[in-house]
Amino acid sequence: MEVSAAQTIACHVRGSQQWLATRPSPLDSSVLTVKGMTAKICYSRPSARGRSLDSLVPPGRAWRVGANEPTTITLTDSMEVGNVRLAAGRYLLLAVPGAPRWTVAFYSTPDTEPIAMFRSMKQVALGSGEVQTSAEFVEQFRIRNEADSGSAGFVLEWGTWRVRIPVRAAL
Repeated sequence: MEVSAAQTIACHVRGSQQWLATRPSPLDSSVLTVKGMTAKICYSRPSARGRSLDSLVPPGRAWRVGANEPTTITLTDSMEVGNVRLAAGRYLLLAVPGAPRWTVAFYSTPDTEPIAMFRSMKQVALGSGEVQTSAEFVEQFRIRNEADSGSAGFVLEWGTWRVRIPVRAAL
């Protein structure tokens, strides 16, 4: 049986599988393959639980794009994510909400321990994602992949906002 690149990219978190399965903001991931190149985002899924999203994710302030551990994106090859070119590797992903675009920040770190990751992170690039709204309310934050005719990307969804981060093979 052949193993895909998406299967070999692990989401690194500490704790037992039982504990990880029962925490309020569960671990999840989203994988996107473009021209044989793979991008995988590992993140935790917080819920709104009746709270205002502007209080949870204030406009103009950096957000770690999820809960618990830092959100990471791992690329198997050099790719363009959020309109910036990134080399193959693992990056921390933060975002600064705003309209009509979010700033998406990519950081490198040699560490795998969450607190150490935040302390040692170095900014690599600033990209962007387009903001849209939807009539459908999404209670629990999610990141899904989206690929249609010639366009691919990750879509961050929570409450009534949708942020599309384009992903392309780097030329």
